[in-house]
Amino acid sequence: MQICGPELAALTLIGSCLPMAAAGGEAAVKYPERPITLVVGYAPGGGVDILARLLAGQLSEDLEQKVLIENRPGAASNIAAESVARAAPDGYTLYISTHPRPPRPVEQPQSWMDPAAALAPVALLATVPNVVVTGMRTPVTSIAGLVELAKTYPRLLSYGSPGVGSPPHLLGELFLSRTQTELLHVPYRGGALAIPEVIAGRLDALFISLPGALPHIQAGTVRALAVMSERRALAIDHIPTMEESGVIGMDMETRFGLMAPAGTPEDVIARLNRAVNAVLMNPALQAGFIARGYVAPLGRNTPESFQQLVAAEAAKWDAIPRVDGASGLH
Repeated sequence: MQICGPELAALTLIGSCLPMAAAGGEAAVKYPERPITLVVGYAPGGGVDILARLLAGQLSEDLEQKVLIENRPGAASNIAAESVARAAPDGYTLYISTHPRPPRPVEQPQSWMDPAAALAPVALLATVPNVVVTGMRTPVTSIAGLVELAKTYPRLLSYGSPGVGSPPHLLGELFLSRTQTELLHVPYRGGALAIPEVIAGRLDALFISLPGALPHIQAGTVRALAVMSERRALAIDHIPTMEESGVIGMDMETRFGLMAPAGTPEDVIARLNRAVNAVLMNPALQAGFIARGYVAPLGRNTPESFQQLVAAEAAKWDAIPRVDGASGLH
């Protein structure tokens, strides 16, 4: 059959549109097409920041785009979380989350943004134990010694944390409750800012994530008294657990995760989840994790499993008394 005239013109027009439509379809699903920013809620040098920098290079290779780090410290990472929650839900601005989540500020209950509703889970990144350290100038060399000194001089000793409502701060308050002691809490905008104060002797003790303290423990500039986990940490297996030191019920570890603004497309979340899981299987990264005190996730690691894990652990964190202006953990 011979096609000519209007029919040929119509088919030619349709054919000329097909490549453009296909190209448009590819453009709609291609991700990422530009650099991605990981927002960290603490100052450079802390446990979350170290983790973000370990992951960024590996993620850049898998995603074939630059992955940048932006530090936005303050309010126990609430400032960073809110900035990401307000970002465009396109997968280009992501948040390295800390769990348990920071508490709601009592003084601003109406303006507070609930991370559970404003951020979407992507994947669990790592678990870390927390540790209590003192400076080498401090005469305290054990948890028993710290408790004895604190009872002898109530509220004359101080302890620091990476910020009000941060997991180390909550564990510090739980420690005071369990030991019936009183220490003055001094919050910082990240563990990295508190470490020099401990070294200089201006702070008597510091509750901090292990990765943030580990280089200083290994260098001999701070002394680790105990880790707050069920088992001793591989990186410092000569340091006892808090339970071994006589304080029970403090084996509560911090979880770090990757989150995106609510409303981020499911295919983008899925692509990021695949990238995270691929990176976590990298032998070089695993070695880096072990050397720095991080524990990589084992088994299934989906957005749903990450969310379920955090929800399941919320009750034990909720049981810690609210202190220093913190009201609720969610």
